[in-house]
Amino acid sequence: MDIKLNDRIERYSSGKRVSSYSSKGSYVKYKSNSNNDIAFDATIKASAPFQKFRRENSNKNLSLYIESEDMKYKVKKKNISTHIMFGVDASGSMGVLKRMEASKGAVVSLLMDAYQNRDKVSMVAFRKDKAELVVPFTSSVELAEANLVGLKTGGRTPLYDAFTKAYETFEIEMRKNPNMIPILVMISDFKPNVNINKNYFVEICEIVEKLLEKNIRTIFIDTEKKSFVKIGIGENIAKKYGIDYYNIDNLTDDDILNTISSVN
Repeated sequence: MDIKLNDRIERYSSGKRVSSYSSKGSYVKYKSNSNNDIAFDATIKASAPFQKFRRENSNKNLSLYIESEDMKYKVKKKNISTHIMFGVDASGSMGVLKRMEASKGAVVSLLMDAYQNRDKVSMVAFRKDKAELVVPFTSSVELAEANLVGLKTGGRTPLYDAFTKAYETFEIEMRKNPNMIPILVMISDFKPNVNINKNYFVEICEIVEKLLEKNIRTIFIDTEKKSFVKIGIGENIAKKYGIDYYNIDNLTDDDILNTISSVN
């Protein structure tokens, strides 16, 4: 499938994780050749060196002589928020070989970064036969961390339901805040054993495509242990769609933080 991104927001770093140039917001600078609001201060300043010459060579008696080449237009800025959702696999397989402990460590590092950048965070946990939105989008990283610490493992891996819950939650949030930057960090061994009506791989690919069509930046942190019998579902899907992919055994704090920061 050819995924085409439709994001036309021009972004730049500034204190909070990102800001955007917009037709609304605070006037921060000017530019030429635009149909936006006139920046009168910059326009007058640009015309100032030519006033004497234009007055002497004009048949009009004007207080101010402004030509088209003097015109400057306002560029406005408004802050836009980054919304980071953590999809955390809490199935029984995550309790093996301390996979959950490693996952919690990765999420805590990301939560610290989210706090510093005043991002909003959310958490979907999935185990047994369903995924649950345990933390709706909030500015309280403390709430997310508390839910993470108390997360227990057990049961099967409803991976399709987890991606679906993430998609539905983002869809609602993006309707309320269309300028947000959505990021999904999915932490799992990507071994689904709860399917809906097709094979596991096809189902996961279909819902991942829907996420990408919504321009939801998706990151995989794979907790599957490297071995000769490695299934590699997460890695294969990531390669298929160009998704940022990390194995948790090789993951450093800088890796994942740099990936999230690159959205701007």
